[in-house]
Amino acid sequence: MIKEVMRLLNYDFCAEIALVLFLIAFALVGIKVALTSKAEIKHQSEIPLSDD
Repeated sequence: MIKEVMRLLNYDFCAEIALVLFLIAFALVGIKVALTSKAEIKHQSEIPLSDD
């Protein structure tokens, strides 16, 4: 019975959903980077060098 149910399931849409989720995440990261100010980027780049 379980074998028959598993055989009837169609997973073709999973790859398409994964691609859409990846593109959404990529776009959100791109938007975040584009909206970050240069002062914030400079501040974040100096964090590893600070003595704190």
